[in-house]
Amino acid sequence: MSEKYDLNDIGYKYKGIATAKTKTMNLGPWKIIDIPEDVDEEKAISFVKNFIKKICAIEIPTSLVCNLRCVYCYIDDPRMKNKKVSPEQVTELLDTISELFPGLSKDEETRKSVGNGKVYLSPWGAEPFMNIPTLEAMYEFGHKNYGVGQYQMSTSTNGTIWNDRAKQLFTNLIKDDAFTSIQVSLDGPKELQDSARPTVNGNGSFDKIKEFVVHLDELGKELNINRSLHTFCSTIHLVDEKFSDNWLDAAEFFSEPNTWHTILPVLPSRMSGEDMKDEEHINKFVDAQRKVYELIKKKAEEGITVVDFYTYKLFGNTTAHSRNAFPFCSALNTQIGIDFDGAMYPCHGPITSPTFKPFLWFGNIFDKVISYRQLFRNFSYQYGTLWTRGKCTTCPLFNYGTGNVCWSCPAHNLAITGEPSMDSVVRCIAYTKSFKYWIRIAQITLDNPVLNDIPKSWFNDLEEIDLSKYKNKKLKVMNEKSHFNMNYDGMMAAATERFNVMQRDEGGKLKLIDTWWEFDKYIEKIVETK
Repeated sequence: MSEKYDLNDIGYKYKGIATAKTKTMNLGPWKIIDIPEDVDEEKAISFVKNFIKKICAIEIPTSLVCNLRCVYCYIDDPRMKNKKVSPEQVTELLDTISELFPGLSKDEETRKSVGNGKVYLSPWGAEPFMNIPTLEAMYEFGHKNYGVGQYQMSTSTNGTIWNDRAKQLFTNLIKDDAFTSIQVSLDGPKELQDSARPTVNGNGSFDKIKEFVVHLDELGKELNINRSLHTFCSTIHLVDEKFSDNWLDAAEFFSEPNTWHTILPVLPSRMSGEDMKDEEHINKFVDAQRKVYELIKKKAEEGITVVDFYTYKLFGNTTAHSRNAFPFCSALNTQIGIDFDGAMYPCHGPITSPTFKPFLWFGNIFDKVISYRQLFRNFSYQYGTLWTRGKCTTCPLFNYGTGNVCWSCPAHNLAITGEPSMDSVVRCIAYTKSFKYWIRIAQITLDNPVLNDIPKSWFNDLEEIDLSKYKNKKLKVMNEKSHFNMNYDGMMAAATERFNVMQRDEGGKLKLIDTWWEFDKYIEKIVETK
């Protein structure tokens, strides 16, 4: 077993919080600790058992080294970019995990007894491709123990490392039907990218990313793949004086047709806005949305459908499955993060935030221990929504969005702000002021019935436009069948309130529904123009 490192590194020993008396129980190979004495034993074991059986996806840090020094990186502790992880550690983790979680078992029948039988493996970092041997170890484990079509391997990269081993890794994964696409971090045109995401020696990263993407595209053609093997993730730094201009430059860059960096129809840019704190920041953000609205309208008039990240998240999909500013994501539902010392967390976020790791830790696979209290508390942080009811019920994003743009992941918030929630009034103002542009963009680009029910008062200061001329270029709303959806069994519905949503029946009459999942009855899985 690997040595634990996070607590000693930061100079103190975590002793937990003051508690009432607790009890310990066994559940198969697991020891369930920290069960408060007043909690019914049968209910406690049922809760943990239900959690264990639903896990079919894991994130592990295969590389805690990075070759870039991005100006907005949330990993602000240099020790989290200077930790060595070995292939042997990765294999040991995977072996242990496969014995403890039935949804990750090497036995296909065992996996199918609790889910759809497919396993989802996510190598994470700092930068995963700084340590290709660990990626190879994960592939070899999946190939040997799960086989073709039975596992999925996905990650994100800064896109600066391409070599023969990387090419062979992608080739192997594609042949195993274990790879869909990889997310590449590219902020925009060369000047913007090189200034925001320099290498450790200060050089730009743009040219390296171009090389990576072009080679990956060439590999796809060699293997007769008729789809893109990459997506982009663009982060525009809010504190930059030229933020709104950078936002527009990135939008024009990614919507430029027939280039290696073309991204249509959905633009990848989002802000690095955890530091949004004053009126100047609000005005910069809103101005950026105005500029992109004008660009998208112009593109639509030219017959090119382009939609920005925020509008698409709000109205173009239901994959976020969130309401009232809290995401119903895969964390703790079907996926967990496991550090290379065996410690378990809701996702990969805490792994690179050592100060807050004790706060979100809930067990260890090598010790075969789960803390009931810590696990329950993590569920409360992740899916507790009552506290926001008063703040959000009058918010237009809450009332009319079919997705979510409010950054509210507890692990992410802890890493950025030191708080498990991000109740930012400044952000609320910026988003509310931008809402009119997002509505108009959605009206031009998306086919979502909820747009018919938004009061005109939310965008009455915008010019009137003839929406009929855009109808043939609209995108269908998407509902992706991720492992989150496939394994959904109502566990979180019991832990959080359900929110009323309006949809139209076949006769066009508004009907009240009480769960997000009824959207599946009419939303087609299509993201293309008619």
